[in-house]
Amino acid sequence: MRIRSRRRLLACVTAVSASSIAGLPALAQAPAAVTLKGIVIGNDDHAPLQDAVVGLERRGQTLSSSRSGSDGRFALADISPGAAFITVRRLGYQPRKVEIDVNTSTAREPLELMLVPVPTDIEEVTIEGATGKLQAFNDRRARSSFGYFFDQNDIRKKNPRYVSELFRTIPGARLRASRRNGNILELRNCTPRIWLDGVRADNAEIDELISPSEIAGMEIYPSFAGVPAEYMDKENRACGVILVWSRQL
Repeated sequence: MRIRSRRRLLACVTAVSASSIAGLPALAQAPAAVTLKGIVIGNDDHAPLQDAVVGLERRGQTLSSSRSGSDGRFALADISPGAAFITVRRLGYQPRKVEIDVNTSTAREPLELMLVPVPTDIEEVTIEGATGKLQAFNDRRARSSFGYFFDQNDIRKKNPRYVSELFRTIPGARLRASRRNGNILELRNCTPRIWLDGVRADNAEIDELISPSEIAGMEIYPSFAGVPAEYMDKENRACGVILVWSRQL
């Protein structure tokens, strides 16, 4: 009797479990990441613009970036759906910021990003006597014992093809050729934290963010020592910090 009762009880439990599982809705899958593609052009002649820095920004953080090729085309890969901003910068043109809803529909059609030119005298721009963020750069350069500093005059003298080449004289820096653009940079065998004009740039390489001619000033801190308090990141403290100030400030 006890054996039969146990068998009937087990059969009931199994039946209830099966019916419960069958009645559960299918687990919702996270939306698939997409790739945004497009072209950057000038509004004066509609010609493709090379070396424009295109980024995707959410909540003040740059999550992905790309540099346009000789045909003006760019791609931002592995982007999760949702509201975001597309930012575009190129020396000699007004920066642009466009709100976008990232989804499979917007990823299906290439984006066309048009920039307006502005007068630029490259040879005369320096950061001596600058105010605001560049004044803070100059102040830290004057008193810092831990950072390495480059302004546009320093960069012109070295004449690097990529920003990463400036790191060849920085202790602990290592460069590896990138499959996309320029080099992959490591400080002390890990990826440094990069800030561009006070905005943290995640998942981006320095050569994808900016070109040498676009930099007004750059601060390099190979370790946590000397990093300004507002740019400290405890999660990344062993990998160094790079602060970049563009000439479009």
